[in-house]
Amino acid sequence: MSERLAQSLLLEGLILLLVKGVRAEPPKDPIYVKTSTGWNAAYAHGNEYAEFRVTGNGAKLQDAYHILLQKGVGMMVSFVDKKELQNDSDLLSAHAQWEIDYWHQHASRVESNNREDLAGTIKDVKVTEIKVYNDKGAQMSSYLIGLDAKDGVFVLSVSPGKKDVDPSVKELVSSFKVVPRNLDAEEAKRLSSEAKTQR
Repeated sequence: MSERLAQSLLLEGLILLLVKGVRAEPPKDPIYVKTSTGWNAAYAHGNEYAEFRVTGNGAKLQDAYHILLQKGVGMMVSFVDKKELQNDSDLLSAHAQWEIDYWHQHASRVESNNREDLAGTIKDVKVTEIKVYNDKGAQMSSYLIGLDAKDGVFVLSVSPGKKDVDPSVKELVSSFKVVPRNLDAEEAKRLSSEAKTQR
């Protein structure tokens, strides 16, 4: 059985379980539905969820939280509760600073840059480019895409952060939004049906 078919069957099985009502509460992990252009994803927290699209037939799920977007470029999906952050008035800036502070504790040098050119005019999304250096000068870079939510920040971290990844980041940003509904069985069924029309 091909890996693609196995992934598709696994994901459709998960949707089926959700639709059949075996799981009454929202899924704890992000869910993905295969489309002809990649994956539609939903990640619940409380009574809302983040929705985003991963485009490109080369995109491969590693697990619920890690996606290989293309050769050599990965993405991690997460949520940071506002209780972890210092500033409730501007969660997106507080989250970016929280991440930068973390890297200051684990790296020799950290550089950050607000990438408004990648976020565009979307007000509830912030893109921060972070470059981390070790004591030998080696560099790791990433784009931190934060989405403002009621109880914190939904996060997509894309690494490495480099110019040829910018178009993919812009696509992610344009699809990244909060849906103010529970990700229950009915909503999962709706998402699955919607994805089938995109196939």
